Amino acid sequence: MKIHIENKTLEFENNSKEIDSILNEIDNVINQSSKILSHMIIDSFEVYQDFYNYLLDNIRVIEEVKVITLTYKELVQDILVSTVQYVGRVPKNIEELSNSFYKNPDRQAWEGLNDLLGGITWIINTFSSIDQDKRLNDVVSSYESWNLYAKEIFSLQEILTDFKEALESNDNVTIADILLYEILPIFNEMEERLLELVKMEENLDDLN
Repeated sequence: MKIHIENKTLEFENNSKEIDSILNEIDNVINQSSKILSHMIIDSFEVYQDFYNYLLDNIRVIEEVKVITLTYKELVQDILVSTVQYVGRVPKNIEELSNSFYKNPDRQAWEGLNDLLGGITWIINTFSSIDQDKRLNDVVSSYESWNLYAKEIFSLQEILTDFKEALESNDNVTIADILLYEILPIFNEMEERLLELVKMEENLDDLN
């Protein structure tokens, strides 16, 4: 099989014993480039995690692996774009969930709420990872806009404490209230802040 990475082409036998060597060599090339592994395109199929097991399961038939790398700034930009896309489509779901909990939430409503909480957790975790990185000033064009986005994240974190209490007490009305009157406005505000950040990055890219 052929491994394409950073303008290099590596060749390995289609043998499970080679997988460790393949992944180690990929790591070496990426480390030398000071970039970050985004994903792999393995025979036209995009793989974002668990590379070892995917290679193991398909090692006999794999012909070509394209290793996609990003600079840290590109990675942050991708995260911001993914976040604004998610934040933009969630408000409608929040309104529907709120209506369900004002009435009698069924299994689908609880699953939807669980998905929303998973999305919120992802947003908070990705924000924290970027915010705590020493390269923040190099990857975010407007520190002012980032701080405004941070303010919404911190508000969201505070609300989750009250939300947890409502969940533990099975207080469906309070759950619905928090969704509609606290979480929904924050999502709308976050979308606005994220759009500002993403547009700034795109404008800078156009100038370069």
